[in-house]
Amino acid sequence: MSMIGQLLYWITTGLLIPVVALLLVFLLRALALVGSSVATALERRRYGEQIDAVLKRKAPAEADFAALSLPKSAPLAGTIAELAALGGVPVHARRILSELEIHHDRSVSTARILSRTGPMLGLMGTLIPLGPALMGLAEGDLASLAENMLVAFATTVIGLLIGAIGFSVQQSRQRWAAQDMARAEFIASVAAEEKD
Repeated sequence: MSMIGQLLYWITTGLLIPVVALLLVFLLRALALVGSSVATALERRRYGEQIDAVLKRKAPAEADFAALSLPKSAPLAGTIAELAALGGVPVHARRILSELEIHHDRSVSTARILSRTGPMLGLMGTLIPLGPALMGLAEGDLASLAENMLVAFATTVIGLLIGAIGFSVQQSRQRWAAQDMARAEFIASVAAEEKD
């Protein structure tokens, strides 16, 4: 093996431990994200019905948005309170809506990172052990070949699992963000009409 080939081999094999460590960290983060998303989904189901009842059953001018009892952890709670207190000032309403949008973008970013980076790390974890596995095959060391192939397959599966979790959570959170933005824009419109 040439000197450049040997150098590249050592660099790539040296990356295996950091890649596996990152995969494990990302897997823990993905599992935590699933837990927080389930809790958020249950919370949203409870207060979503309350908001929809106010938005759908009453005429917009009669809707009492300030009377909604939303949990403080709900991003829409502060937005509704601010919009109701504004009295329909359009410039401030746009600022409040932008802050809600920024909040939701932050909540989606972790899932987005996991959905893209997990499969990449899984692929790296697949390809890195193939070099030592092929060398083991060339030398007739089947134990080394089997060990390296096991690492290659395990990292692929973990990377794809991280990506699947990240993608699923990302889709859910984007849907929640769109729902919250639609509700907040409606409330801002109602507040603006009441001012006129």
